[in-house]
Amino acid sequence: MDAKKDNWKKNLSNLKERLEKSYEYKTMVQEESRLIDGLVRKKKGYVIFSDYRRNEGKRRFQDVKDEIDTALVEIDCCDSKEAMLVYLETLKSVVKQTRWAKILETLSSYTHSTD
Repeated sequence: MDAKKDNWKKNLSNLKERLEKSYEYKTMVQEESRLIDGLVRKKKGYVIFSDYRRNEGKRRFQDVKDEIDTALVEIDCCDSKEAMLVYLETLKSVVKQTRWAKILETLSSYTHSTD
């Protein structure tokens, strides 16, 4: 059964790594796009360089990472049945938090419009 625990931990670690890379990449693209837009726009003025993703989004992303880290520890400390439940609940929670973050990020773009 330790092989299953190792697989669950490996999957969660890989998930965390992919989420982190995706978050950083999307944030970088968004910020560079805003910079370019601000430089070529006819009406040069107020340009948002950093917003939800770097501020509230970063905190929410850290919450997801912390939850995965907690699950990695818990999987080691319990029997296989409990470990499986921890793994599944963590996956569900990550999906839910990721969806909420996407919704909040979309809504924040309406409140920070520069047009």
